Amino acid sequence: MGNNLQLRKKGEVTLVIRKSLDVILLLAIVGEVIFFPSFENIAGCIMTVVVWLIYRAFFLKRNVIINHPFASLAFLSVFLARFIPLPATLVEGKAITYGFENPYETFIFETLTFTVISLAFYTVINRATLKNNIIQQNLYKLGFFKTDVPTLWILGIIGLIARIQNLVNSNEVEFGDVGSKFLDGFLYLQYAPIIMLFPSLSGIKLDKSKNRIVIGYAVLMFILSLAANSRQQMLYPIFTILLLFLIYLLKENVSIFKYISGFKLVLYSFLIVFGLNFLSDLSLAMLVNRNMRGELSRGELFDKTIETLQNDDLMNVMRNTSIEDRNELTAYNYGWDESYLNNFMLNRYGNMRVVDRTIYYGNMIGHGNEKMQQSFFTKAIAVYPLPVLAAIGIDVNKEDLTYSPGDMLYYTVTGSSYVLGGFRVTSLVGDGLATFGFWCFPIMYALFFCAFKLMDSFIYYTKNTVIFSTLGLINVFGFLGIFRNSIGFNTPTSYILRGFWQQCFMFWIIVFLVQNIAPLFRKK
Repeated sequence: MGNNLQLRKKGEVTLVIRKSLDVILLLAIVGEVIFFPSFENIAGCIMTVVVWLIYRAFFLKRNVIINHPFASLAFLSVFLARFIPLPATLVEGKAITYGFENPYETFIFETLTFTVISLAFYTVINRATLKNNIIQQNLYKLGFFKTDVPTLWILGIIGLIARIQNLVNSNEVEFGDVGSKFLDGFLYLQYAPIIMLFPSLSGIKLDKSKNRIVIGYAVLMFILSLAANSRQQMLYPIFTILLLFLIYLLKENVSIFKYISGFKLVLYSFLIVFGLNFLSDLSLAMLVNRNMRGELSRGELFDKTIETLQNDDLMNVMRNTSIEDRNELTAYNYGWDESYLNNFMLNRYGNMRVVDRTIYYGNMIGHGNEKMQQSFFTKAIAVYPLPVLAAIGIDVNKEDLTYSPGDMLYYTVTGSSYVLGGFRVTSLVGDGLATFGFWCFPIMYALFFCAFKLMDSFIYYTKNTVIFSTLGLINVFGFLGIFRNSIGFNTPTSYILRGFWQQCFMFWIIVFLVQNIAPLFRKK
């Protein structure tokens, strides 16, 4: 009994992660100082250490993650954006300041940004009394925390239909295509059956022998995601399973060594290495054919991707050619360039060069720029449906808003309207300073406080445990990606004003209908 308890404590997920990241950070700092000695790179090391110490001391705790799982995942994306750059660039043989033009300013503002968001999240978890607020109580009454196997399968089928429709429609969804936009809102439902792999999270009862069927369904989801030629969609089913698995380990307080010790450790290591290589090759094949998205149907694009994957000569060239060799770095005053990390998965969560670039452009147009403010407020209003805006007398042409905050920042610098519609990524602090000046930090605190509070509505506290909502579990990977460093202020704003409420309403409608259909599939 004592040995089992000791093993469980040593294998507790947060403890294992804490020790692992301690070692990774220490090695990364030593490597950075040895191979890339400079004051700029040391400043990057200091930023990483500060970010890690804050996350380690206050948020990497089992009780915090279990009582605030979805907000914790969203905050994790904020942390990863500031932690990944140091070790990732070192592994690729580059300094953390690779391609930077104003490193000190970037590291100072990124440290301040993480501190402000940390304070917002800490306020949320510190004020929490493990009592349910009015939103949680109403979501509980509406059935957000109750589900069963037939309901999950029907939700999955709805999402599957939306996915197939998305694949059949080879063109991008236009503003007037109401039907396609409506179905796109249900894409995430296709992952509902995956919850059954961890039945204790949703309180359902399922025979373990049925896991093979669910795994087969997950494989189908992965194959369909490949046909979409989207690298993010390719990762969605994989990371949904991994994140649910980690939440399961924490909730049940199971030692991770139960799954990765001995022969299993060797097997999983092999699968991870093979899987990462396979995903990397798929990513490269998709990248080769990305420019053909507008010319080919989804099926033709999928065939083209598989054809590229089977072209050994081309794949060898792509594997052995880094991003900086494919696209030579461009100075900020000559054009937009987002090159930083070669690995697309890490680059999505840790592209620190985008922060440096947006701060650079923000300095050029001046903090608190009027054009940036007008764009922000127009986009904030435009998150609501056109009929609602028309009803209150607001006239907004959403077709004129098909650009990103990064596009607007670049347009304000260059004055060239052709850059609008390029959907360039931005950064929270770069967009914030350019739009609001130093007022962006108190505004940032308020926005993230509200966003984290809303995310906490997807959990329900009882006397003995915490219950996770079905909607939260289905969208678990979405929480991890919502606040990565390529966002601007419109992302948390749109989530607060519309995203949360719309997702809850649509999910409630679907579940209400499904739970009236599901009894037809149950055995009498």
